Amino acid sequence: MKTLSVLVLCGVALLGCQPSREKSTATDSLAVTEPAPERNPAVFQERFSRGIDFAATGNEPFWSVDIDFDGSIHFKNMEGAELIVPTPPGEKAADADVTRYTASGDNGSITIELIRQECTDTMSGFVSEFVTKVEVTLPGAEPITYEGCGQYLFDQRLHGDWRLVRINETQLDSTQFAKGLPQLSFDLPQKRVYGHTGCNSISGSIEVQGQRIVFAPMIATKMACPGMEFEYDYLRWFPGTIPYQLKDNQLHLMVSTDSTFVYEKKN
Repeated sequence: MKTLSVLVLCGVALLGCQPSREKSTATDSLAVTEPAPERNPAVFQERFSRGIDFAATGNEPFWSVDIDFDGSIHFKNMEGAELIVPTPPGEKAADADVTRYTASGDNGSITIELIRQECTDTMSGFVSEFVTKVEVTLPGAEPITYEGCGQYLFDQRLHGDWRLVRINETQLDSTQFAKGLPQLSFDLPQKRVYGHTGCNSISGSIEVQGQRIVFAPMIATKMACPGMEFEYDYLRWFPGTIPYQLKDNQLHLMVSTDSTFVYEKKN
């Protein structure tokens, strides 16, 4: 079992590791395609709150697909066709930045390719980060291929400065750190993270994929401070893919099954 050494002696209690969001469900008798997410943060946040981690749409014919990485894939088109299947693990291509999802159910099968390539919506002009190709096979019908644009959704409140205040139930003491409590600052438009460990400054690139943050290797300065054991333990969790949750003005990074970093937002 992975554990994390801290500078203060206190009991450690495990926090729940799964973010809770309202999952989207299909209740309409006639499928209605979702509009493409816009650059309005409120639109992003509303779609994310419904459980959507990745959203894509296309035109002529109009179609949409929503992916909840912990739930289901939901495809719809304007003709009323609708397909909901469990989300499988994504398969990475060996020779390109492409992720493929293939799933099937009683009412059909679907293959989705997320191709990291700038994509411009032919009607709105909105630019997304992924070309999205979808092949859908419904019962008694030939496969149909759709192409459009898609992007990850995420909690917009993540943007900004966060101070590490506790690990599980262990409160941290700012006087034990040369620079005060460790800090992470997320710059979502630039896909960057900055901060310090309480001693050394750190920076790196990130990608927020729904309710997961993918951290690239961090660059850190090389200062020596008292209590370096904490820094060694802290940085070993980065890089990696870390689930996150925002609640009560706190950021929870679930770095392992038994370790959660809890940050508070700086004013």
